[in-house]
Amino acid sequence: AGDKGLKTVQGVVTRLCHDYGMIDDMIIFTKDAVTKYILLTVGQEVTAVIEEDKTSGGLKAIRVDAVQNTWGDSNPTCDASELNMKTLIGNVTSLCKDGGYINQNTFFSMEDVCEGFKPYEGDWVQAKYFINPTTWNSEAVAVEPLRYKQVDKVRISSICGRSGTVDESIFFTLDSLRLPDGYSPCRHDLVNTVVVESNQSCYIWRALCLVPVSQDGQSHSNGVNLDEPYEHLMRDKGELEISRMTNFGTLKQGESKRMIIWIENKGSVPQSLISCRLAGWVKDKQFSFQIPQKCENSPQAYLSSLPINHENLSKAAINSYNDSGGTAYESLNNTAIMKDGVIPENFSLVKDENLHNGENEQREDVEQPVKHISITGEIVIPPGGKTFIMIICTAVNPGYSKELLLLGFSDFTVGRYIEATVTNEEELLIASVEPFSPRKPNIIPEPQPRKTTVVAPKYKRNHRKQLPSFLPHYTIPDELRRCVEQKLDILTFQPLLAEHLNLDNYKANFSTLLWLEEIHAEMEIKDFNMSGVTLKRNGNLLVLEVPGVEEGRPHLTTGCDKVILKSQVYSEHIIEYVAYITEICNEDVTLKFNADFEQAYNLEPMDVEFVHCRITSRRCQLAVEQASYLGEKVLFPQNLVLQSPQVIKTQNTTAYHVVDDGLEQCSQQESKVSIFTIPGHPFFQSCEGHGIQKDVLHDILSDWIGETVPLKQKDGEFFNPMLNEQQKLAVKRILSGECRPTPYILFGPPGTGKTLTVIEAILQIHYTLPDSRILVCAPSNAATDLICLRLHQSNLLKQGTMVRVNANFRSVEQIDDMVKPYCKDGDDIRKASWFRIIITTCSSAGLFYQMEIRPGHFTHVILDEAGQASEPESLIPIGLISEANGQIVLVGDPKQLGPVIKSKIALTFGLNMSLLERLTSREIYLRDEDAFSACGAYNPLLITKLVKNYRSHSALLALPSKLFYHKELEVCADTSVVTSLLHWGKLPRKGFPLIFHGIRGSETREGHSPSWFNPTEAVQVMQYCCHLAKNENAVVSVTDIGVITPYRKQVEKIRFLLRSIDLADIKVGTVEEFQGQEYMVIILSTVRSHEGLFGDDKYCLGFLSNPKRFNVAITRAKALLIVVGNPHVLVKDPCFCALLEYSLMNRVYVGCDLPSELECLQE
Repeated sequence: AGDKGLKTVQGVVTRLCHDYGMIDDMIIFTKDAVTKYILLTVGQEVTAVIEEDKTSGGLKAIRVDAVQNTWGDSNPTCDASELNMKTLIGNVTSLCKDGGYINQNTFFSMEDVCEGFKPYEGDWVQAKYFINPTTWNSEAVAVEPLRYKQVDKVRISSICGRSGTVDESIFFTLDSLRLPDGYSPCRHDLVNTVVVESNQSCYIWRALCLVPVSQDGQSHSNGVNLDEPYEHLMRDKGELEISRMTNFGTLKQGESKRMIIWIENKGSVPQSLISCRLAGWVKDKQFSFQIPQKCENSPQAYLSSLPINHENLSKAAINSYNDSGGTAYESLNNTAIMKDGVIPENFSLVKDENLHNGENEQREDVEQPVKHISITGEIVIPPGGKTFIMIICTAVNPGYSKELLLLGFSDFTVGRYIEATVTNEEELLIASVEPFSPRKPNIIPEPQPRKTTVVAPKYKRNHRKQLPSFLPHYTIPDELRRCVEQKLDILTFQPLLAEHLNLDNYKANFSTLLWLEEIHAEMEIKDFNMSGVTLKRNGNLLVLEVPGVEEGRPHLTTGCDKVILKSQVYSEHIIEYVAYITEICNEDVTLKFNADFEQAYNLEPMDVEFVHCRITSRRCQLAVEQASYLGEKVLFPQNLVLQSPQVIKTQNTTAYHVVDDGLEQCSQQESKVSIFTIPGHPFFQSCEGHGIQKDVLHDILSDWIGETVPLKQKDGEFFNPMLNEQQKLAVKRILSGECRPTPYILFGPPGTGKTLTVIEAILQIHYTLPDSRILVCAPSNAATDLICLRLHQSNLLKQGTMVRVNANFRSVEQIDDMVKPYCKDGDDIRKASWFRIIITTCSSAGLFYQMEIRPGHFTHVILDEAGQASEPESLIPIGLISEANGQIVLVGDPKQLGPVIKSKIALTFGLNMSLLERLTSREIYLRDEDAFSACGAYNPLLITKLVKNYRSHSALLALPSKLFYHKELEVCADTSVVTSLLHWGKLPRKGFPLIFHGIRGSETREGHSPSWFNPTEAVQVMQYCCHLAKNENAVVSVTDIGVITPYRKQVEKIRFLLRSIDLADIKVGTVEEFQGQEYMVIILSTVRSHEGLFGDDKYCLGFLSNPKRFNVAITRAKALLIVVGNPHVLVKDPCFCALLEYSLMNRVYVGCDLPSELECLQE
């Protein structure tokens, strides 16, 4: 009887959301009604069993099946699943015992991974996926590597612990590596390997297997059994019982403590103690030990016979440490061992002159303490007897220290770890003031229906004419918002995100990613809403105190973000006051309200709501929408179609045609060239001695216009005569524009002079192409202002040529005085559009869309620091280029910092990859040593890589050159500058301007700030700054020192310490604040120091696991780099591990004990 109301109907899905849908816009169904493994789409034919909903009277489906012509009776579930499979391309982001996740989103089982492939975190994979209707989550099957290849006869270049590299470019880990039976990989082994594409820090390939080329490799062993734990060493043996309490606890610097380690024989056989040694790091020891001459039952009598007061000796050690700024160690050598086996306390205190004595030259024969102490008269412990060893800790080295004490008996060895934590007074100054507790969002009561909003007049720096607003709102879809808030699978909203980016899914994917970033920004800023706040007065303006705004929590922008204030008197009629931010100073945020409110406000408490500004995101959405007009030649170039050069030739225009391999074909060119001169400024400067061959020069010059003269009459062509060969080639290629509209890339590694090249290119285009209109952009105001300043300083531009367009809300105080004159005409955007050189940020370039500028208005778009702009942000200026004949130039370094993306989902699906980085990974732009060996390994028509570094000492350049730039960077810096600190007193090795100072400090947080800081490291940084800038013979100015640290809170703590010693002028900032800058000395504090066993090493490393951040941090220094950090944490990251190995091999490591995987490198 109950089934009488049921009917079966056939229809079409007309609406589909996360948890419900509609058939023919009449029948509603929930996801529970859909047959398992069926992935429905709008427009799909379905059959449904329906009933009438008694509550609403509408029709409701209780079962929905897809109509499939090929539906088989044998296994309908499987067939339906296969028919609804879609392709997924992504990154393995986490693994567990039974499976893992792709893009943090899609689960796969190990059973569904192809045979022979063991996935590892970071691997690029392709798979098939479906949405499981019961969980509404995506699941992947048929998981296989995205790309793989075989590489033969390459050598293992390094091994550190359980990971290593092959051919300095392929990463491997013993945790996921197939090896032949009996083979243990060793450095320098010649191997064959199969590799898969994988993100492993600075490496992009991972080895699946290693097979030695010769059979003799089978017997190799690196001497370390990595799988053998220390438990066996720590275990008592021979029926001996040895003390296990071996931690000194916390000591103040300068304090000294003794500890007794008892050895008791509980067996029936005598045991002999024949050796005792400390097996840890030897340079900076603060532990020593003493052994009695015979089996002793009481240490008291022994202690009273000691000849020297150890506390006094400790003070001497501390004084030596403080005087030298380094550490002292206690030398135990054979002369200290009496013939009866006693090591007396009057051991020698040796100052390590090699490390810390600036008056002495480097000594190769510095006496090192011996590691092994043999006891000439062995100590026999009879059954039931006991003896002791006295351990002495002289608190010298700040932070945690751990030494391994090895006790050698006749048939076995027993180990004990000796531990201590040393603090000092300075650490107390910056200790955590309150325990960390995550910020709880202030939930402001929802207002009643009646509401009045009082808006302040929009804050503007200038009186720009009102533009027609053609910028659509691009409202965030409610379904996407709900998907994020409820943590639903993002592929249920936008399945196209699973695909490789292409022209068809371009708009849909980037629109979704931009919305995801906006949703995150909205949710993040809401967490900082405030309740019951009283505003302060500053003249006519009101000031809101916002704790945390200094470290970007919340991240507020002057003039752009809004603040809404509501009265706390909750009545039926709520009045909202909208204010604009006019100034941010420390924690004070100055607001501009409606004038009436500003006068009437009487210090009553208010609720505060911060509102995220959507302008840049909307401009990005518009640019993405317009991107389809740019086409594949700009966004997805596959082959190169050469255009006629943009400059007009006087004779014999060269014939060009399509080339797939990027090689240029051209006819013989005449020996007459075209040149152009400027009154008072020779267009051509002598380039003799700058590496340009006559035939190359002839080829370059034959592209130019003007008066025709024989080649021999001119011998140069550049405004800046100091440009090197690659810089000149880049300028020539930009000027000719043969690759247009495909973007030309100027790849500028650190310190290679890319800004100089950009300035030359702009000047050449301006003077050589009279009809050119150049739009020059960068993601930040700082980078944009720099180009404007450099062009101004060239003195080559006439008045009225260049304009700097600023955002409405940019404060005049933020603009350099030399740049200000160029900003006045930028206030009228219509007038500004007719200047021939327009300089603005990527976002502000969106202003030109609003004035309906004609398509193709700009002949050239040059995007500097292109690696720091997201792809949609880059498209804002690029979308203004002439589609047919425009020239796009992307300038930057894909190996340095990329765009800042906060949404984890948007980041996972690629919003953090710049257009520059994406293009350089396309085949047409790839490095090819075989095809382009004469052109720096890249196609010169598309990309020029600058390799002459004018910044750093060779010792500082070698590692980043190897890790990121194929060892191509050449040292061209001013020798007098980069060698100026080679004999600084604190250098561990004179002539090598690098220090890696190992400190096992403690990472901590305070208050509501999630930012980490490390007091021990902060104090060490302060001490180095003091030695550099405050000594009598200090050779470094405070303005020549930069301190980099990845965390805002550590920045704050170091600044506090430097102010306390009158060094406030030393710049301290995050890695982002230092990109593009250089200093004589860079000190890097890495902060993270948690050594716990977390499944994800990236949790322990935080920001440090980003290879781009590492690259920027270590390439800012000209003459000296000091890295302060915990080697036990940093060794987990491939980049920092390489830096540790480099430091150890060059004998410039000082500080705490090393992790076991690096001990084999210690000398």
